[in-house]
Order: sequence, then structure tokens, then C-alpha cells
Amino acid sequence: MILHGIRISLQHALALLTLLALSTSASTTSAAQAAEASGAPQPVSYWNDVRPIFQANCQGCHQPAKASGEYIMTSYDKLLSGGETGEAAIVPHHPDASQLLSQITPVDGKAPMPQGKPPLEETQVALIKRWIEEGAIDDTPESAQRRYDAEHPPHYAAAPVVTAVQFSPDGTLLAVSGYHEVVLHDAAKALAGESSRVARLIGMSERIESVAFSPDGKTLAVAGGSPGRLGEIQV
Repeated sequence: MILHGIRISLQHALALLTLLALSTSASTTSAAQAAEASGAPQPVSYWNDVRPIFQANCQGCHQPAKASGEYIMTSYDKLLSGGETGEAAIVPHHPDASQLLSQITPVDGKAPMPQGKPPLEETQVALIKRWIEEGAIDDTPESAQRRYDAEHPPHYAAAPVVTAVQFSPDGTLLAVSGYHEVVLHDAAKALAGESSRVARLIGMSERIESVAFSPDGKTLAVAGGSPGRLGEIQV
């Protein structure tokens, strides 16, 4: 093997690479140990720490397709602005003025939110409070900032993968899964090859797993999500 004009054996090259790897590892470990030894806590991350708590406990009822109290928690800007009360849900650097924190903080073991569920763990509430104290910074990766709702539906460059199809009991409607949505079609027009879209029901889940009409055809249940990360049912 020739390395920078010097001919060395394969054994020597492997030994050199091993030494370099160990040196880099030791340097990285030393830096991490130094940061830990300093005792300075790492800032709370919205994307990695806070968002998963909201996603698991709150976003099912506070998203564009189902905005209870006119409050949406799937968008950072709307998460801060609040809902129908007109009060700011989150005031950066001021947890005591943040309505959301008062709603999720248990008193005598009970909290207004999440509604119909056990209160958040004390450690979860403390984490959210510290995030607000630190300025409620949005560190969402650029690649994850795209959001879909009725005003900003998904656009398709190619035909989407269809994972679920269901006719209404009377046969007049056809529900077809898409990306972040279920599209309702006029069944007769669709079968005739005509323009048939009736409505686009947009939700949080990228992948729709199943759709089902109620026996009277007035209600549609949709299940979707990402394995190990998010599950969602909308009616």
C-alpha cells in the first residue's frame, strides 16, 4: 500500500488506522467527560425532549384536523400563541405567565390537561417548564418543518402509495388513503373516470393504515401513524 508516497505494509496501515481511531475516540470521550464534569446542564431541546411529550399526550386533540379549544400543538408558532381564550399558551422566559404550564401542572394529583388522561409525570412538567425558562427555543430541523393542513395540503409529484380503500355502506363515497390524508371521492364519478374528489381529510400521520365507515355512512374512522413513534385515530 502507498500512503502519501510512502510504501507501507497492509499490517502497518491497519495499525495506523487503529491508532487514529483510538486517538479520536479518546479525544471525544475526554470532551464529553469534561462537559459532564463541569456540571452545566444541557439546554432542553424542543425537538428531542419537549415535542415527544406533546406528541404522545396532547397532539391527538390539538392538531389541524381536530383543534380542541381552537388550539393547535403540531406547529411551533401556534403552540406558543394559544387558542380560543386569546391568552398566550407559552411566554418564553416566563413559565408563570404561560397558560399551557398551568393547564398541565397537577394540583392534588389532577390537571386540566391532558383531558381524560392521567396528568403528565412530574419530570415531564419540570422539563417543559425549564424549556420555557430557557426561552422556549425552536430547534426543529429544517427537514422536519413542513406541515400539512387544509390550507396547505400535500402535493404529489407521483401517485401516492395506497394502503387503505373503503366504500361507504350506500356505495356513494369512496375513501382512499394518501400521504397525510384520506381523499373522499364520488364513487360513481370515480368509476366513470371523471373528476370525483369530494373532500381531503388531512391529518398528522404520514401513513394511513386503515379507514372504515360507520354503518350509517355518516362517520369515517381513520387510523395511521409511524411504527414505534406515533399512532393516531381520527373520527
